[in-house]
Amino acid sequence: MVSADSEGYYQRVSLPMGKRLTETMVHEALLNADVFINVPVLKHHSSAMVTIGMKNLMGVVWDRGYWHRNDLHQCIADFASFRKPDLTVVDAYNVMKRNGPRGVSVNDVVAMKAQIVSKDPVAADSAAAKLFGVDPADIRHIQIAAEMNLGRMNLQDLSINRIKL
Repeated sequence: MVSADSEGYYQRVSLPMGKRLTETMVHEALLNADVFINVPVLKHHSSAMVTIGMKNLMGVVWDRGYWHRNDLHQCIADFASFRKPDLTVVDAYNVMKRNGPRGVSVNDVVAMKAQIVSKDPVAADSAAAKLFGVDPADIRHIQIAAEMNLGRMNLQDLSINRIKL
């Protein structure tokens, strides 16, 4: 656990591949990390449709409001080009299917008892979107990230191991 409540913990970085988000303030913990494991919780989001791995990366930037004001989906994909996680582990055990990102009742949550693990953040988000019940191509930031060659959205070409316990 690290503190993130002061701008002093963040450093300005450039995003050379960014179209809308060309620079931002990133938490020093990410900048100093040798290994970066992203562990998002799969859930509904009123603005982005879903929160998965790439959307979860908003948690390491100082000014998240900028993203919402300047094409949220493009900013999500732009930031995904900055530093890809070494591993994305999507927690899809209990999934908020509506009223996200906070929910209003326990009826918003469905037990899916699943987990998605991938070195490719776009593939992880694509698989999680399918699990959520939406086509990854219908989630604009996944589509944009695939077009930016940040990972693979087409899961048919991947070797996927399904493990049931």
